[in-house]
Amino acid sequence: MGKSQETVDMTNLSISEQISRVDEAMNEAQDGVGTTLLTSSHMVGTYALPKSLKKKIKCKISPSATSGEWELDIGPQM
Repeated sequence: MGKSQETVDMTNLSISEQISRVDEAMNEAQDGVGTTLLTSSHMVGTYALPKSLKKKIKCKISPSATSGEWELDIGPQM
């Protein structure tokens, strides 16, 4: 099954790089690996939700402890 959850800070990456990393995390989730991504862009979360539904993987978006940042928890379906 899966490996332990990895946290990736993407706040210093461009939007296109962040979206690419979301795609990578979703592919990893299909292999059973969960990832938490930190972003300061709501656009990345808006991209991730419908994409995760289509791929049938878990995607939870919540505010992070740092103001203005979001945590995207991407992982395999339970």
